[in-house]
Amino acid sequence: MGAVVETSSRVDDGRRPSRRGHEARAALVVAAERLFAEHGIAGVSLRDVSAAAGHRNHSAAQYHFGDRRGVVAAVYLSHMARVDARRSALLAELIEAGTTDDVASMVHAVLLPIVEEITTSEGWYARFLLRTRWDPVAVDVVAGLESTTALLEIGRHLVTALQHLPAPIRKSRLDQLFNLVVTTLASWEWAHDRGERRLPVDALVADLTATGTAVLLAPQP
Repeated sequence: MGAVVETSSRVDDGRRPSRRGHEARAALVVAAERLFAEHGIAGVSLRDVSAAAGHRNHSAAQYHFGDRRGVVAAVYLSHMARVDARRSALLAELIEAGTTDDVASMVHAVLLPIVEEITTSEGWYARFLLRTRWDPVAVDVVAGLESTTALLEIGRHLVTALQHLPAPIRKSRLDQLFNLVVTTLASWEWAHDRGERRLPVDALVADLTATGTAVLLAPQP
C-alpha cells in the first residue's frame, strides 16, 4: 500500500490550515529534500528534518507527515506533481499526432519535464531522486503515488514500440533509460554546487534524448 499524504498541514478543529502552517510544511519539505539527498533516506530522522527546517519542536515533521514514508512522499510530490502534469500534456500531443511509436519522441516526453523542473528549481531534487531509486522504502512509497501515472503510460507505449526485443532485454533497457536520466541530472545538479561548468539546458535535453534513444534502440546482443 502506498503512503497516504496529506495535501495540507493538519489542523485539529476542522478549520482551514493557516498560511503559517503551509509555510512550516514547505520549509520541512525543502529541508528533507536536502537531507535525503545528502545522507540517504535511511540516514535521516524526523528530528533531523525538523531541526534543519528551524523548528524548535522536534516533532514538527511527525506532526505534518506522520512518519518517514510521509516525508519521502511529500518531497517526491513537491516537484513530481508538476512533472507528471507536463508529461501528460506531452503524451496527449503525441497520441493526437499518432507518434507514440516513435521512440525518440517518447524518450523526449519522459525527460523534458523532469529536466525543466530540476534546472529551474536549482535544488537537491535530482540527487533526492537518485537516492530513491534503490532505497526499498522509497521505492515502495513512490510506486503508490498517482504522480507516476504519465510515466507509467509512456512506459507502456515504449514497451509496445520495443516489442522486437525479448522481455528481459526490454525491461533492462527501460531501467537503463531511467537510471541514465536520473544519474545525469543528479550530476548536473551537483556540478553547480562544485562550481563546475555544465551543459546548457537545451544541450542537456538534446544529449539525453539522443543517448536515451540509443540505449533503447541498441542492437540486441
